[in-house]
Amino acid sequence: MKFKRLLTSVVMASAMLSAGAYAAEGADKAAIAEVLAKYRLNVESVEKLPLEGMYEVVTNGGVVYTNKDGSYFIYGQLFHTTATESINMTEITQAKRNKKMFDASGVEKELIVYPAKNEKYVVNVFTDTTCGYCMKLHREMQQYNDLGITVRYLAFPRSGERSPNIGEMSAIWCADDKAKAMDLAKARKFEDETEACTDLVRRHMALGSSMGVTGTPAIMLEDGTMLGGYLPADRLLQTLEQKEG
Repeated sequence: MKFKRLLTSVVMASAMLSAGAYAAEGADKAAIAEVLAKYRLNVESVEKLPLEGMYEVVTNGGVVYTNKDGSYFIYGQLFHTTATESINMTEITQAKRNKKMFDASGVEKELIVYPAKNEKYVVNVFTDTTCGYCMKLHREMQQYNDLGITVRYLAFPRSGERSPNIGEMSAIWCADDKAKAMDLAKARKFEDETEACTDLVRRHMALGSSMGVTGTPAIMLEDGTMLGGYLPADRLLQTLEQKEG
């Protein structure tokens, strides 16, 4: 299917982005790749962790932690706890990967933007016009903007190719006034459909899927950190300020 081909191309692009990454000293990258391939995970990079005998492996399906030959691996979150904080190492690595993929994707010029007058932060939101929390976020757009948060939308029909609103989202991205079309759609007052921009919608879907997006709204911060689900404006601002500090 067309979407699968697009997703494959996005994943290949992410692999090329990681071409400069090195197999950490002592790791058998070929052995690790062979093991993870059984789980449909393609290795993009291998880096040594500050843990004896353990390596961080970035794959098309997320971050994995292995021993030197992949005979043991962990698929989950790695935290580094200090006397003053708890650092999610997995989130940091995934965020870097997301940012590289987003920057290389060329979608920035395709986003529907709701700019803050006194912009302090920018967030990218994978959205769906049939998603209740996406509608809630949209109804509160002025609150985000008033707090200095610019919101930029990418298309992400939640059911993929089976989504009944792909034609609607295509029409929104094809509209002369995309923001007005989105406003109408989120208020359930938009009835246009077209196939003219379905390739753009599929491209956004493929990018989101490669970043691990499975639901909407999915909020991506400027550094690539992905926040799963809706956050009210004040809580999003607090999260952004904490990231900055």
